[in-house]
Amino acid sequence: MNWRILIAAALIAGPNANAALVAAWNQDEFAGPIIDSTGNHPEGLPSGFPVYSMAGVPNGSYGAINVSNAFGTSIEYGPSLEDDFFIVGDNNVNPVMNLDGGGAFTVMGWVNPQALPAGSPARSYKVLSTGSGAGADRGWGLALRLTTTGGENSSIRFTSFGIADNDSQTFTVAYGSWIHLAVTYNAGQITYFLNGVMLDSDTSVFGPDTINSRLVVGSRLGGNDSDQMAGQLDGIRVYDQILSATEIQQAAAESVSAVPEPSVTMLALGGVAVLLRRSRRRG
Repeated sequence: MNWRILIAAALIAGPNANAALVAAWNQDEFAGPIIDSTGNHPEGLPSGFPVYSMAGVPNGSYGAINVSNAFGTSIEYGPSLEDDFFIVGDNNVNPVMNLDGGGAFTVMGWVNPQALPAGSPARSYKVLSTGSGAGADRGWGLALRLTTTGGENSSIRFTSFGIADNDSQTFTVAYGSWIHLAVTYNAGQITYFLNGVMLDSDTSVFGPDTINSRLVVGSRLGGNDSDQMAGQLDGIRVYDQILSATEIQQAAAESVSAVPEPSVTMLALGGVAVLLRRSRRRG
């Protein structure tokens, strides 16, 4: 067996091993734009006055998610009347917005929500969205849907803009506490996960983003107060495939931890080393 050929092949094939993670906004910035750590998206420019360097998700257990090596900070958005958010890029051409309604992906993020103001109508605290304020521009959005000042009857909302607001089964939110939201999408099959545990499913196909659409963290482009995040966000990720519950739990913990992601090259070389050892034993 020629180990030089094996290593060369591994180095060429290596990047594909990490292709599933297409966006990661860690919310660790101290000021200015937010950065997608995958390098797949341009900077997200701030609108309003987001508050940087807030406490991130601490060590602890969150449903089925265990965070044991917490690292980094979070960014605070809102309150809603302030309309704080980030616009990623100046067009609708990027990996997240290019995800197809007939395809598959997973979107997730940590949320520490502020309470709804007394007498406030229901609101959708947007984590991430495409589209615009016009439903005709289509796209999709992930949000924490809040309906009461006590946190009861809350849900995870996945909106197919201009088509349908899709809500998970309801649960009670403890305001001022971190929770993890995730949605998997597979050709219109929507599955909701709260703190790494599956809730239920919906069906709704979203339409392709138009030229007027933009990728927004913490709101919806052109949306009103009912679309604004009010609270802290951390560890926002998008994968271009369906993740299992176990994979969502792992990704959620990794998104707020100091554990570095292993180099795909090192993973590939590790695989080559295993093959070489097996080859030598056979010899």
